Amino acid sequence: MSNTLNTHLDLETHFQMALQHARGAAPGSGDYKKAVEHLEYILSVDNRGGEQALIDRVCFLLGSLLDDFPENASRAIAVYRRGLEADPLFAPGHNNLGVLLMQNGQILSALGELKIAIHLEPDYMLPYRNLARLLFQHMSSAQMEREYASITEEFGVRASSILARLSLELIDLGRAQVYESLYTHGHRIKNLMGLSGSRMRRAIRNLPQNTDGLDDLQDIAHEQEHIYNQWVAYLRSMKQDTMNPALVDVPQLIKKMTHKLSARAGNKELIFAAEPHVPQVIADAGMLSEAVTNLTLNAIEATEDNGRVTVQVGADTERSSVYIEVEDNGPGIPENLQTRIFDPGFSTRERGNGYGLSICSRIAAAHRGTLRVISRPGAGAVFRIDLPVDFEVSTQQDSIGLQRRVPDTSRDPIAEEFIQ
Repeated sequence: MSNTLNTHLDLETHFQMALQHARGAAPGSGDYKKAVEHLEYILSVDNRGGEQALIDRVCFLLGSLLDDFPENASRAIAVYRRGLEADPLFAPGHNNLGVLLMQNGQILSALGELKIAIHLEPDYMLPYRNLARLLFQHMSSAQMEREYASITEEFGVRASSILARLSLELIDLGRAQVYESLYTHGHRIKNLMGLSGSRMRRAIRNLPQNTDGLDDLQDIAHEQEHIYNQWVAYLRSMKQDTMNPALVDVPQLIKKMTHKLSARAGNKELIFAAEPHVPQVIADAGMLSEAVTNLTLNAIEATEDNGRVTVQVGADTERSSVYIEVEDNGPGIPENLQTRIFDPGFSTRERGNGYGLSICSRIAAAHRGTLRVISRPGAGAVFRIDLPVDFEVSTQQDSIGLQRRVPDTSRDPIAEEFIQ
């Protein structure tokens, strides 16, 4: 009994040390390597018939560290499979295993793991995104048709919901591919526009003040500059800036942002509210602040004199998300426009360039979140951002969270990081 207790304490100590080294460790760093060493030691003891209680947490954490490097793929696959033997109901583990199998060309096995993840947690979105990538990249239209039929049979009454979500992910992948091509060519056009505008303004400065038609040339230069700025905004709406994710206290961040905007509210009431105990999220604080600032300024502009704008932060336990709502009591948004307001370049305001809401939507998507609007004409509007909260494998003493990697806009499959 004493030896068993000592073994448990020894392995628990190694696990806690692995967690300490893994938190915030860059892949390949000294802390990263020490975390891997501690976890491999625990598995080596277990191979000799030792402690089983830690096996699932150890495997999922170790797998998420190993899968950062392609050369470790075979070992990571074996570790994930071992973890899923201990806890076969852990959907993120099946998702990560599916990602690794897909990257190693084991398409049918990957397909199975991703569908298991969806079976286990129908509201967990990463398996849908990864399954869409698998279909998009590795299957013909005929194969996709057969897979849709297979899903209809496998998922029964839930199949319509599953296929709807999967179809939306496929649409997003197709749109991203078009945007990528547009951005590449559009960036070249932007550079040419900038160069021609600069040469035009330089030529105008060198002309004598009494030159005939100088005013017309200056007007043309001003129009060219306006078009250039519009084009830059359009390009930005298609491609997200590089993210710098960190653990963010959302209520504190949004409270500061709201306070800064209070001076711009004029005679309109700007209110901040937050629920207690809102969990922190992994996010780019600057991008998140920019999105909510944009939504708040839009709401202020939409309200009439003495109107009210409320910015609220809270936690949605059903969706495992932190939400930010910006609500106004303005005239609302007509129903026929609500499906278009997030399109790049679409604006209902004379002075708007039409890219603000599109950029907000891309910022939310870059955080693996969503931006939605609820509005009725005459009853104001609510814009809501939902940001995913780290899943947890709970124990009484600690938990392993799933810290999302820096989101990308490529078509690569997405895995989770199993570290709080």
